[in-house]
Amino acid sequence: MSTDKVSIVPVKLESTSTSSTYAGRTPAKPICVIQANHMKVSFYPDVKNYVIQTVIRELRQHDS
Repeated sequence: MSTDKVSIVPVKLESTSTSSTYAGRTPAKPICVIQANHMKVSFYPDVKNYVIQTVIRELRQHDS
């Protein structure tokens, strides 16, 4: 069993697309925001349930 310390790094993905499909659209509002210590995790519409469950599970395991 590995004893390496695991870190969760917050990542924000931004679209750089300038296609007409996205022109005039307002940015999506998060459906869920989790704040813990030095980070903030936002989930947006169409996120898969397993992604939210995985993030919450990891946060709970590393909560001290």
